[in-house]
Amino acid sequence: MSISFNPEEDFPEVYKVCKLFHPSVEDLEKIRSSMDREITMGLSRDHHDRSTVPCHLSYVQDLPSGRERGQFLALEMMPTNCRIMLVKFSSENDIYTSSKCVIMPHTVAAGRGTELFNFLANSIANFVKEKKVEKENLPLGIAFAFTLKKHALDMGILVSWTKEFGAQGVIGKDVVQLLRDALAKFSDISVEVMGIINVGAGSLLGLCWAQPDTRMGLVMGSIANSCYVERVERCELYEGDEERKIMIINSDWAHFGDTGQLDFIRNEFDRQLDTESINPGSRIYEKFSGALCMGELVRIIVLRLMKSGSIFAEDRRDYIGIQWKLDMVSLIEIVSDPPGVYTKAQEVMDKFRIRHCKERDLAALKYICDTVTNRAAMLVASGVSCLINRMHLPEISIAVDGGIYRLHPTFSAVLNKYTRMLTDPKYKFEFVITQDSCGVGAAIMAGMAHANKYKTDAKLFTMDY
Repeated sequence: MSISFNPEEDFPEVYKVCKLFHPSVEDLEKIRSSMDREITMGLSRDHHDRSTVPCHLSYVQDLPSGRERGQFLALEMMPTNCRIMLVKFSSENDIYTSSKCVIMPHTVAAGRGTELFNFLANSIANFVKEKKVEKENLPLGIAFAFTLKKHALDMGILVSWTKEFGAQGVIGKDVVQLLRDALAKFSDISVEVMGIINVGAGSLLGLCWAQPDTRMGLVMGSIANSCYVERVERCELYEGDEERKIMIINSDWAHFGDTGQLDFIRNEFDRQLDTESINPGSRIYEKFSGALCMGELVRIIVLRLMKSGSIFAEDRRDYIGIQWKLDMVSLIEIVSDPPGVYTKAQEVMDKFRIRHCKERDLAALKYICDTVTNRAAMLVASGVSCLINRMHLPEISIAVDGGIYRLHPTFSAVLNKYTRMLTDPKYKFEFVITQDSCGVGAAIMAGMAHANKYKTDAKLFTMDY
């Protein structure tokens, strides 16, 4: 028979710590308003460099209608893997994709930049030959998960790699041109690189082809980011065609809070996580809501409570004491047990050599996990509601890319609840899971860019505005 625990009575020390992770609705409204101010600054010419939500221009200024047809290539460049895709758009809502994952040898990822792009070009050459499209000069779009400074749709200057990549001589260079130069060495294939977008914009475009009211892309994985559709007149740094009415904005909101905007809700555990991270003082919003950071916050809390004898009092602490050891997969397993059952929670603790746990301790662990993930969902809701309120559209779909939303049993419900609470009630929204769609979005971008470049040639991509 399972026992029902009351946190305040059954594990008061844990309950007291978790109270630090309960922002009020007023706190969330304050975050929403602060986010709006930072976005306005990020879009402005005079204050852009001081904003913690820099709002980079993507130079994607068209949205698909769902009536476009053709076939295109995409290259996804992610921190852990790369993927090449052939995407065919045929009948209404019918997308055919054929893809190949490319395992990047560490020697290539950490070697010279020329080796990296030669490797990618060789992989693309082999792929188009396998698909027998090597002579068709298909447009190719890049979906890119690293920080870029965009100057045009087909010009992205690399700002930084993540720790998995370290290719030398690439930072400060145009990624699109590096790939074009590498592909030019393969005279037996014909591929035209049309542009580069980030993962959020890719997810937005990928869903928009099937659901034309899509106006936001939300990335919730190891990185936290969002993209949304803004009116061009608000984009003061844009110097292009004034007839173009919209611009997909890459918010880069992971940095929100870097200059103190979120200090009023940060607690001692948040500060410890930040201090012990590889980038103290940076990417503060991501440290509230990123998948890696949620697991690490739980680990820090559990370790502190173990040291005080409040939870798992007599158990070993060497494995739980290893930084980043408690990942999002483990966190999701802990909270996936039905009420009063702690089978998966015990299995996770077994990995930390903490065995034969008391049900009270496992219930407390589950309570900590729920508390941390609920707060993350609330803070993401503040950002999402801010973007919805800015767009003034009666109804939108939001493309969501990330395992936390898809796999966590309650995260999506909490995010929906608080987004609805913080959003002007006259605006309706729907979150839609878009797993692995950023490559499809990059292919769509390539097709639209090709149609704009060759307005008299509709052989490949039929546009319908």
